[in-house]
Amino acid sequence: MANNNAAQGEKPKKRGRVKETFAELKKVTWPTFGKTMKQTGAVLVVTLFFFVILLVMDYLLGLAHGKLIEELNKMPDAASAVSQIAAGFKNTANALFSGAPTVPLII
Repeated sequence: MANNNAAQGEKPKKRGRVKETFAELKKVTWPTFGKTMKQTGAVLVVTLFFFVILLVMDYLLGLAHGKLIEELNKMPDAASAVSQIAAGFKNTANALFSGAPTVPLII
């Protein structure tokens, strides 16, 4: 008997929630068609802008990668290539951080 009463008590609660939901939806102020089109246009413009930026960055990084591979293929062996690249990075890092304060490395 207790289960039957509990099941009957849940139906009005569900109906009440549905009624409350529709009542809240009636209170919503929906945007006009024109405003929706303007906002959609703005989203498309921003998306296109970032698409172009990413496309250019991808192209430039692809060129840099191609040049790196080309230079690596010109070198006689891989060990000298790696050591030359590491030396280049070390020289660049030294030039960039020569005046920077040192931070102790704690491991």
